[in-house]
Amino acid sequence: MDNKQQTADWVVRLQAIQRIQQDIVEHGYLGQALHATRCFLDNFQHEALGNRLAEIEQDYRLMCDFLRKGFPDEKREMLYERLLDKLYGLTHDIELDYRIVNDPKVGAYARAKSFVDLNMESVKSNLEAFVTDLAMASLETEKEKTAKIKTLHANHQQYIQALFSALLFSHQWSREFAQGMGELLVSPTIDSNDTMALVACIMLGTIMTGDPERELALVNIYERATETNIKQRALVGWVFGLHGLRIDKFPTLAKRVESLLDDAKVREELAELQIQVIYCRNAQRDNEKLRKDIMPTLLRHQSFEMDGLSVREKEDDTLDDILNPDAADRKMEEMENSIRKMMEMRDQGVDIYFGGFSQMKRFSFFNTLCNWFMPFIPEHPQLQHIDSEFLHSGMVRAIMSSGSFCESDKYSFVLGTSSIFNKLPDNIKEMLNSGNVAMMGMESANVDPTDKSYVRRMYLQDLYRFFTLCDARGMFPNPFESQRFLFMAEKPMRSKMANEARRIQRFLLKQKMLDSLTRLFYQYKELENIDDMRMEARIKMRERKYLEAQAIYSQIVEIAPDDDRAVMGLAQAAFNVGNYAEAATQYKKLYERYPRREGVVLNLAISLINDDRAAESMQLLYRLEYENPSDANVTRALAWGYLWLGNAERAKELYDKILCDGDCDSSDHLNAGYCNWVLRDVGGAVELFKIAVKEDGGNVSSTQDMMDWFAQDAKLLDKYNIGNTERKLVAGMVVASDTL
Repeated sequence: MDNKQQTADWVVRLQAIQRIQQDIVEHGYLGQALHATRCFLDNFQHEALGNRLAEIEQDYRLMCDFLRKGFPDEKREMLYERLLDKLYGLTHDIELDYRIVNDPKVGAYARAKSFVDLNMESVKSNLEAFVTDLAMASLETEKEKTAKIKTLHANHQQYIQALFSALLFSHQWSREFAQGMGELLVSPTIDSNDTMALVACIMLGTIMTGDPERELALVNIYERATETNIKQRALVGWVFGLHGLRIDKFPTLAKRVESLLDDAKVREELAELQIQVIYCRNAQRDNEKLRKDIMPTLLRHQSFEMDGLSVREKEDDTLDDILNPDAADRKMEEMENSIRKMMEMRDQGVDIYFGGFSQMKRFSFFNTLCNWFMPFIPEHPQLQHIDSEFLHSGMVRAIMSSGSFCESDKYSFVLGTSSIFNKLPDNIKEMLNSGNVAMMGMESANVDPTDKSYVRRMYLQDLYRFFTLCDARGMFPNPFESQRFLFMAEKPMRSKMANEARRIQRFLLKQKMLDSLTRLFYQYKELENIDDMRMEARIKMRERKYLEAQAIYSQIVEIAPDDDRAVMGLAQAAFNVGNYAEAATQYKKLYERYPRREGVVLNLAISLINDDRAAESMQLLYRLEYENPSDANVTRALAWGYLWLGNAERAKELYDKILCDGDCDSSDHLNAGYCNWVLRDVGGAVELFKIAVKEDGGNVSSTQDMMDWFAQDAKLLDKYNIGNTERKLVAGMVVASDTL
């Protein structure tokens, strides 16, 4: 059996245990679930798990015996649910252990778990001892202090790595252990950097195992933490942990989350978090924009160049200085504008550094799982091979404190830059050591490092890098993927966060994320809410469901006749379904309110023309032409009006002018083709129609597609007595190959 077949086999068996979990949640058939679990364990020999299953089976048999003998039992329902919960937790432990044995990636990272005692007192003692030992070491002489602190960090980092793995790959937590861990991680007696890493570990464990007690621990930490970094990591943790967790099965957890959602401040934090998650998720798209629109300018005007592994200044182009004395100023201005655009994107929440640092996660440092979540400290044992002059330079201190990089990128920056630091020219070294980040082509973020929005954004960037780039990411469901990132669509949120959800919907609309907008909208839609009606109408318009949009906009206009956006929406929807009389009626309302708005006048004029009221329309267009003689859109409307009035010659003159000017689209070629057609230059019409089809991007590929185009202007063609047979012939000529 080859490796691919073996992988397929264990994955299929893994899916079997996951189906048992799903059946427990959806149906609650305890006997059936016990039988399926026993069948699974008979193939996966695991004594400890088998013993736990046997205990549940024994309790189930006793319950059935009592019922069979007719004994009443007031606690039967409670016991049944408790056994279901125990079996549900057991199946998750079975899944975890099965993956450790069969999934090479999981097994490699889980090896360290056996080296740590997860007794709460032992964990507490080890974490507190590190803080005490550091404090005592600071009292030593300078030479002894440096060596001792280095040793303490090295030993402690080994312990944290092992503890991280042990906690991550541990079975479902007991209530007692979860409470103990929650209390320990808000204690001031342990190092906050340890706490931050372990909170991330609990989050990973929650989304991997679906453990309600881990989730409850994160909620407890969020509620009780006083340090912003810890509180925000806990917030992100319990929010990401909700997906896939049937919270209604765990009443204690459900009540705690519901209580949190009653707090307006918590709801505001969640709304901000949702927007930040969306920005993170769009990092690759945003970095593509940076790569195409901004970076070329910066690279074109850079004053240094790489020569092997060294960096040197470019030689001055004296000839360019003579011929273009203002060129240097222009280059500087272009660079400043590009940098300013980047900083504006960053301040809006865009992850502008992802593209660059995504190439710098292959250092061995990132082979250690917990390092992805460790706050940056120069004392980290896996940085001690770096030149001390560089590690403690003004440049490193300035950049680490500038607020620009997330923790993961700080490590990448130091690891990546250290190799070339000593090869830099002395003047560049001096500039970098000055700590002036503006001179390094960066700008300080000017942020408060304790600001919760900033802290949360940086942590999300760390998480996005982990779930996108880390080799271990396949072990975990990705909270940034399409079915998970929209956490406000989760059941616990839906009963409490309608107002915040509408804010997120508007943001998704602005981001042009229609699928996500639609999914979120229908989780919160209220039939009588006019804001929801407005949003649904906009969704229908973007889905090109114009009839449905027209019906919704009609309701809105009836309720709020002064709503200009709704009137405009109704007009546009009516126009798109060919109801030009209704479109003209609505545009006329807007024209009466805004008679000087060119767009309103043009839309009214074209609606009137399509409603066979071209003469009425032309009065509006003559005025527009007088006021805007060089406006191509006015010329288009006039040409269309002349064509409807039967003056095809004048219409052709105007369309020829539009095509000659070059600023035209497929509709211009289509309408120019109509002019040629009605003037009986059918060959010329066919050529123009072919250009129109090409410019439309390939949406027309058959005679029927072309006939659909003609159907939209059937009234016009009827006016010129162009019958259906002739339309079919012309449509066939347009889509036929040249060799036909």
